[in-house]
Amino acid sequence: MSGTLWNELGIAFPNDKNGSRIIFTSRSSNVASQVQYGGEPHYLRPLSEKESFELLQKKVFGKEDCPQALHGLGMEIAKKCRGLPLALVVVAGVLATIERDICVWEEFAESLTSTMVSGTDQCKKSLELSYEHLPYHLKACLLYFAAFREDEKIGAKNLMRLWIAEGFVEKVEGKRSEDTAEEYLMDLIGRNLVMASESRSIGGVKTCYIHDLIFEFCKTEAKAKNFLQVLRGYDELSTFNVPPYLHRLSICSSGEDFIKSKLFCPHLGTLLFFDATPGDEFELRNISFLFCIYKHLEVLNLEDINLRLKELPTEVESLLCLRYLALKGRTMEFIPPSIAKLSHLETFILNSCMTVSLPDSIWNMKNLRHVYVRGDVAIGLSSNDNNVVENLSNLDTLSTLCIYFDQGGENILRRIPNVRRLKIFCLALNALNRACRNMSQLECLESLTLGSFNFSGSREHVELSFPMNLKKLCLSFLGLPCRKMSLIEQLPNLEVLKLRVQSMEGQKWELMEGGFPKLRVLTLSELDFVEWTETDPHSDDYFPCLQQLKLLKNSNLEMVPACLGRISTLANN
Repeated sequence: MSGTLWNELGIAFPNDKNGSRIIFTSRSSNVASQVQYGGEPHYLRPLSEKESFELLQKKVFGKEDCPQALHGLGMEIAKKCRGLPLALVVVAGVLATIERDICVWEEFAESLTSTMVSGTDQCKKSLELSYEHLPYHLKACLLYFAAFREDEKIGAKNLMRLWIAEGFVEKVEGKRSEDTAEEYLMDLIGRNLVMASESRSIGGVKTCYIHDLIFEFCKTEAKAKNFLQVLRGYDELSTFNVPPYLHRLSICSSGEDFIKSKLFCPHLGTLLFFDATPGDEFELRNISFLFCIYKHLEVLNLEDINLRLKELPTEVESLLCLRYLALKGRTMEFIPPSIAKLSHLETFILNSCMTVSLPDSIWNMKNLRHVYVRGDVAIGLSSNDNNVVENLSNLDTLSTLCIYFDQGGENILRRIPNVRRLKIFCLALNALNRACRNMSQLECLESLTLGSFNFSGSREHVELSFPMNLKKLCLSFLGLPCRKMSLIEQLPNLEVLKLRVQSMEGQKWELMEGGFPKLRVLTLSELDFVEWTETDPHSDDYFPCLQQLKLLKNSNLEMVPACLGRISTLANN
């Protein structure tokens, strides 16, 4: 940060002498000296040897003490980290994965440099050591973080889908690749190389990130090993000399600069684009030329460029090796039948504001695992559907499926037998009936979001039938009678329930005793019910696992169950 820039920013933070304070943190003393504002910089001291060992011990052994036989070696290793928290945490990540044996720890201690240096260089040495101790498959997964923007909170599921598409995740018989990828991520988190920033409501990591020093290490290492090239801004784009065997390229610039650079990398396998100017959306009216140039792509992410197209160009069929495709086309409504030629495609992501029609040829894409359309997606059914059933047995995620009027919703559900995450929007009462009636056949389903338009007609005869493995259920605009909630209360594995706008209809919801045996999270939002009670106010057999309860904008609610005041597991915040 330059002094001139701080002088401009400082105007927005006048000293009104009301006790307010702004704290800047930086590893750079130059930055600290530039932003002095009524005081000298405060330089944090390194951790003492005792503090260093305590941190190392906590990260390696958790709540347990370090075994006496390893205590001396632990002190020696901690001392070599020179009081730097990041170095200690990274080294602890390695120790946590190796055998708790004196000889093994002695060998590790000897591998640490004895001629210690301080500051960033020492952290770098610790990172190099930790990286070298990684299994081969985790090295690639870690270096892939360099493809993203610095300090970015990365969606864990999307990251894991990219790992799978890149071929980093080993295929294990009888096990979904997504589960293996999640184990990889948790391993990196356990080694203190990746940090979880947000958790999913049904367990697992929702978003993650890496420390900026680890990010710089990954970027440098990825470039040195020709694993990944990262380009930032037009200057790097315009002066970049494409190496002959460049496989992965990550670009962070404006969309205009990216197109203007006319970058030509015909053998490229991965192209990731991130907009450096998110407030100024770049629009592109022709994408066909990119499909024709980069015919060897396996991964293509252009979500930060808005395609002003109504239909995805048929030239997409040129990308025969494609495994991962992420696009944004706010006005896009049609996907051509030729997309079925992408026989290796596993993940299809489209950010659209329209209802997107997928061709019936999609049922031939046997490797398809994730279809995620921000908007709605309508899937065609061939005329001989009742005679020949082509299904997507590998499909794991489908969002948001739009079922309308006389469309055979039950036939679509029959074709995705192993889906685990499903989001459905019904446009008519008979469509809702068909969807609910056939939901139980999806035995692998763990997360379901079900909504509808506010169409007329009684829901009294809607047959609710949910699979027993369901862990998360989100409902909106369904208008289900309160008495039907007992069917949901009986789901044995339900952990998260979110009842949103008009999902329930009626004056009184009476909880059944023994219901919701595993429910941890309950959200009730914008519902019209007046009384929420239990069958036996003196019983404690309600919500045995509830940790979080949110009541939002339920303006008519006058009574809540007495049992809520006796739930010991309920968090205060």
